[in-house]
Amino acid sequence: MSSLESFLSSFKSAVELLRRHAERGDQIRIVSHSDADGIAAGGALTLMTLRLGAPFKTSCEKRFHQGLVEELASEEPPLIIFSDIGSGYLDLIEEHLRGVDVIVLDHHKPIKAEAEGVIHINPLLHGLDGSREVSAAGLAYLLAEMLDEANRDLSILGIIGALGDQQDKGERRGLLGLNTRIEASAKEAGLLETRVDLIFYGYETRPLAKAIAYTTTPFIPGLSGREDNCVAFLKEVGIELKSGGRWRALRDLSEEEKRRLFSSLSKHLVHEGCSPEMVHELIGTIFIMRGEENGTPMRDGREYASLLNACARMERPGLGLSICLGDRGSAMREAEETLDLYRRRIAEYLDLVKEGGRIEELKNIYVLRGRDEIDDRLIGVVASILLSTGMLPKPKPIIAWASSDEGLIKVSARATEAMAEEGIHLGAVMMEAAEKFQGRGGGHDIAAGAYLPEELEPGFIELVDRLIGEQRHGGGED
Repeated sequence: MSSLESFLSSFKSAVELLRRHAERGDQIRIVSHSDADGIAAGGALTLMTLRLGAPFKTSCEKRFHQGLVEELASEEPPLIIFSDIGSGYLDLIEEHLRGVDVIVLDHHKPIKAEAEGVIHINPLLHGLDGSREVSAAGLAYLLAEMLDEANRDLSILGIIGALGDQQDKGERRGLLGLNTRIEASAKEAGLLETRVDLIFYGYETRPLAKAIAYTTTPFIPGLSGREDNCVAFLKEVGIELKSGGRWRALRDLSEEEKRRLFSSLSKHLVHEGCSPEMVHELIGTIFIMRGEENGTPMRDGREYASLLNACARMERPGLGLSICLGDRGSAMREAEETLDLYRRRIAEYLDLVKEGGRIEELKNIYVLRGRDEIDDRLIGVVASILLSTGMLPKPKPIIAWASSDEGLIKVSARATEAMAEEGIHLGAVMMEAAEKFQGRGGGHDIAAGAYLPEELEPGFIELVDRLIGEQRHGGGED
């Protein structure tokens, strides 16, 4: 049996368990992570459960902790499904949720493979890449499809989750691995279309200046988050902003205009000190949601994912869930307002960091101490942008943290694909280091996180620096 076959067969017991609980009319408790992928996964699982006819309750959680499992235990649900969260906390689940049937759908590094009373579905247990080949929303879709082929329309949420988790790591920023299987399902159902083009936020719907200002992957210094600067930039390039009284979107540009825009943006990035490789990130695969109305934000897959991400980061995951469930009215309008606020906040934090003295360089890492000046929900986004724009002079991971609640700090660690190829696995580092300092951590090789008491930060950072040095140099420092 191949790794893929072994992995897909691991869903069978979860499907049987779901059917059994649904037939009894049991409530199904869905607990998902509060990020774009987690919200998409929660949406897919909610729609799946709704179609099963079973009662349910869904929530999205910022972090997994003992208080959460104790609260879930007090609810006494017959079945809990954790999505995009749980593999690093199987010990807590096993300890506090005895007698409750549990399904864990996760793609992060697990603390162990099995736990009593838990059906644990994780691609990493079968030699598959959970960082690049399938998202939590993809796992939720696969479960739903195996339960009932009528759920194939949920493949769209699998695509949105992959984009939200930045798994577009293939050629021309396409998808890889199991994600391509989900993509094929969406295309066969007539729900998805792809093409290669300039890759700005709101390809089909946003006025050009807004499209550039709203683009953060890649983050364009001086333009991302700055619509006024984008207007001035486009005028300087000589691209008309309106045609026939209507604001032009990227799809309205001629091929010559696109070439001119690409050339000017490339020069701008180099002038801003960004790495030359970043220029290539301006072109990629566009994911068009054919089931969405023309001229709406949900038509562009990355725009859809960005809305969910903003809802999560600004503590409005319920808005994101409503969108996944089909609300295109009030929830949609509120989500767009939330996105505007989110982007302004990111731009402010980047200005703060650029003032200088905020980033410390250690032997193997950069450290950004956001303390209480940067929102802990946004510290990871700031770290990702600093790394992806080439604003850090040397190829080292960045470890960023901000004050959280209950005297804890939220740590976000980010690395590049090239660093992962050197042997760096931030998820393993966060898990090991946090446990030694009364915390919990985990994640993927290039994106991971942890929570721990703030007073223990100095020792934690010192250990992280050493562990990453050991990974990079094969077990010992030079």
